[in-house]
Amino acid sequence: MMSLETPRYVARWPMFRVQVHSKCEVQLLSGDWVRLVTHFNGRTFLCPEVEECDACNVLPGRAYWYLPVLALGSKRQAILELSAHASADLEQRCRFVGSAVREGVQVELSRRTQKAPLGFEVIGQAEAPPKAILHEWLTALMLLYKLPEVRPGESVEAYGDRVRDRVLARAKVQADEFRSKARR
Repeated sequence: MMSLETPRYVARWPMFRVQVHSKCEVQLLSGDWVRLVTHFNGRTFLCPEVEECDACNVLPGRAYWYLPVLALGSKRQAILELSAHASADLEQRCRFVGSAVREGVQVELSRRTQKAPLGFEVIGQAEAPPKAILHEWLTALMLLYKLPEVRPGESVEAYGDRVRDRVLARAKVQADEFRSKARR
């Protein structure tokens, strides 16, 4: 009935948000991009990216790229969500200064309007930067979508295979809900 066992620790990382007409500085904690496709039906949910996805038949999909960051002002870890345009801009800005998207790159983020993509300015490179462990920050990202944790050493592809049926079932529920609303 009882056993000696250390409790598991699962980090909760928030999404990093940039307010309109403000600037924030972050340091990248990894260069490992994670791309997810989502649908929206009153709330955002993941697309399993398979032909059997019912949501793809009634709702557009949108790809986002994610990176772990350290907010330099608060020293808090967070997840940066980037559109296709913003992720390409970040990559281009890093290359322009002779770098790559990798841990330690320090970036100033800005947003002109609510709908505008993030703007970037590379401002430096940390000497001995911390690096986020993939399964830890990816677990934090998946928790935002109410999915189970990523196991240490598990590849992104293996994790996707493991949760695909759950994501597919959620997409079906959302597609059915969208269709029932459309019939009214």
